Amino acid sequence: MRRSKRILVLNTLIFSLMIFTVSCFNNPTGTDEDNEEEPDQYSHTQNPGLSANDFLSNENYTDLVIEVDYMPGYAPNQQAIDSLQAFLERRLNKTTVTILEPTEVPSGDQSQYSASDVRDLESEHRSEFTEGETLAAYMIIVDGEYEQQNVLGIAYYNTSNAFFGPAYDQASSGFGAPSRYQVEPTSLRHKFGHLFGLVNIDGSGTDMQTDHQDEQNGHHCDNENCLMYYAMERPDLISQFFDDSVAELDANCIADLQANGGK
Repeated sequence: MRRSKRILVLNTLIFSLMIFTVSCFNNPTGTDEDNEEEPDQYSHTQNPGLSANDFLSNENYTDLVIEVDYMPGYAPNQQAIDSLQAFLERRLNKTTVTILEPTEVPSGDQSQYSASDVRDLESEHRSEFTEGETLAAYMIIVDGEYEQQNVLGIAYYNTSNAFFGPAYDQASSGFGAPSRYQVEPTSLRHKFGHLFGLVNIDGSGTDMQTDHQDEQNGHHCDNENCLMYYAMERPDLISQFFDDSVAELDANCIADLQANGGK
């Protein structure tokens, strides 16, 4: 009987480890275990960073299309979308970059969302997938906060980002706060930067050409003036690092992208 109980406990522990969600640079990741796509289809449920070269270079995909969903009250600012498009065209070797017209989806009726929640939302609402020479990416803006406080967005799959509307409200309100226009494109660019493998994400191929990782803050740049500085995804800190412009990548981050097929 004791031997049977020990075997049962061991099997339960192994199963728990198999379904445990790994956290990477404060951005929960997915694995191919979550993938229900056919084997010959492109996997959109890998860890963030693992499609970096597909984003950056034109070796496998010459075009990029981005699907944008949002919940009521949190439609993205058109200036922010335009800013993201300009950023992508400047850094990716793609013939075309197309950001589709944002689509409103029903509220999730939650004050907080987990990584599992946004994965479920993607499964329900995503309609654009990689096909032929076109790589597809997905982003959603939800009407609640992330389950961990002080987070503007998360990269949760290799082609997917989620953003948290109330955190945008927090970051752009109060005396001396940056405008919504500054916060949104900075957040959008920052999260796509992680999908491109910045900074020093294992398996992404976007290797550091010069050591510039802020290891105390995960996969972020050590230059406080860089788009990939950790405070750029924190609504409680972002205002300290703004002038009147949108944050840009520094020379080290640009060199990393260029070494993996980007511009």
